[in-house]
Amino acid sequence: MEPKTQVEIQLGHMCNNRCVFCVSGQQTAMGRARPLPFEPLLNSVREAYAKGHRKLTLLGGEPTLQPAFKDVVREAVGLGFEEIVIFTNGVKTAREAFLQEVLELAPRPGFFTWRISIQGANQASHEGTTRKPGSFARILRTMETLQARGERITVNMCVVGSNFASVDEFPALVSRFGVKQLHLDMVRPMDAGERTEEEFEQMMPSYSEMVPALTRLCRGVPEAFDLNIGNLPFCFAPELAAWIHHDGESTETIAVDGERDLSRPWDKYFVKRRDKFKPPQCAGCAFEPRCSGIFQKYAELHGTDEVKPVPPERMPEVDPKRRVFWAHLTEISRRLGSLSEGELTPQVWLFGDNELRLSVVLPHGNNELLLALRVPGAGVGSTDVFSLHVLRVPSDLEFGQRWLQKVWDVAREGQRVVHPCGVDALLPLSRLLALRLTRLRAAAPFSGLRWVETRVSSSTRAEIELAADDGGRATLWLDEDGGRGTGGYRLLGEATSDLKSGLRQVLGCLSPRRSAEPLALKVAP
Repeated sequence: MEPKTQVEIQLGHMCNNRCVFCVSGQQTAMGRARPLPFEPLLNSVREAYAKGHRKLTLLGGEPTLQPAFKDVVREAVGLGFEEIVIFTNGVKTAREAFLQEVLELAPRPGFFTWRISIQGANQASHEGTTRKPGSFARILRTMETLQARGERITVNMCVVGSNFASVDEFPALVSRFGVKQLHLDMVRPMDAGERTEEEFEQMMPSYSEMVPALTRLCRGVPEAFDLNIGNLPFCFAPELAAWIHHDGESTETIAVDGERDLSRPWDKYFVKRRDKFKPPQCAGCAFEPRCSGIFQKYAELHGTDEVKPVPPERMPEVDPKRRVFWAHLTEISRRLGSLSEGELTPQVWLFGDNELRLSVVLPHGNNELLLALRVPGAGVGSTDVFSLHVLRVPSDLEFGQRWLQKVWDVAREGQRVVHPCGVDALLPLSRLLALRLTRLRAAAPFSGLRWVETRVSSSTRAEIELAADDGGRATLWLDEDGGRGTGGYRLLGEATSDLKSGLRQVLGCLSPRRSAEPLALKVAP
């Protein structure tokens, strides 16, 4: 588990590569990059730890070139940072003696995470981007040594015109060294330094040109491999949405300010959005809540005509496995956000990647109704898109029931209902009845049978109205007798074929063979 709060500190601009996209190599080539003094760096580490950060990433330029590098690592280890990430281009670390000196600073084997900057999955693309002959071989030596020592290795690449075509070769490359994570990031123009228009044109081809190679990459990695494609607008490759991300975990950055000073800590992802925007057409996109848009410089080079929103109704097509479940809920979230009753309006927000939450609070008493929309399944109601769950019940049950029904009616619009939101959702039920209803909801839908309504007459008794596709209808009842589950069904007309087969499935879910609770079923005339 990663530490909850993290900070990254740039140990100067000095770099032994000259990457076409990076300000640090350019600053070094221009003679502007300088070694940073020890004490300000050590003080930044101390202040970060005092603020509660427990994960530290050391950046450059190339951090290993700084005279203070090992002192900073030693200080961070001594303070008690739980994880230290060394973001390196792998050139100096190809010297095994130097690497050993760094590893000896770790409190235990495997303490460091080595984030290796590989700027192309083969020698030609990497060295064409770093402009450093021999740098690819040095990276391979670094990773060979790290793998032999059992160190954790991750890989990063900035996607530019000189390397994007090689990305589908990464699975074969990184698998040799036990790499479990690969992060690709679209180049950010503001981090590129002082570049001509021609350089930007070469650096930033259209995203559409990149998609075929990125698609091959995604298809080439194992299912459990941690692949991230940063800042690619979702609409260019919605089928790759499971691998695309914008922004990340809350991170403070301390960067070089001028030639030798360090900045005050700033919010990394807030600042990273400064040169991005969303064209007007983005408003209707299913991915809009998690997309930060496109870079202004990209729009200058390529325009915005290719930015085409993905309508919510296309989500089952582009993401049939619901790997980006939050995007399936975008339109529902918008509809729920427009609900109101007098001065009451709900708060709606995405909770992680797999849950949408809604809270309605009365201005007095313990009266919060807190609901969650999750993947289809159990819950108190479910459609083929989501299931509804009650996380907090208000003391005012009338208020809670009214809003629960409002939310259900709005959220399920245009969807196939698997099992309807029941009136039992906010009622105190016996443990046995609640368990049996949960079991039935988890097993739904039943072949040829629709769950129409749930009625509760007491804490131990519920009736479920069922309708078959071929016209048959029945009422299933569940009750208790001395702690023993009882129940049965009543036919409401002809026992049709679909009704009989569906009822067999329903009764199978309640069979004593499936449960520790005994059950007696009766057929009512």
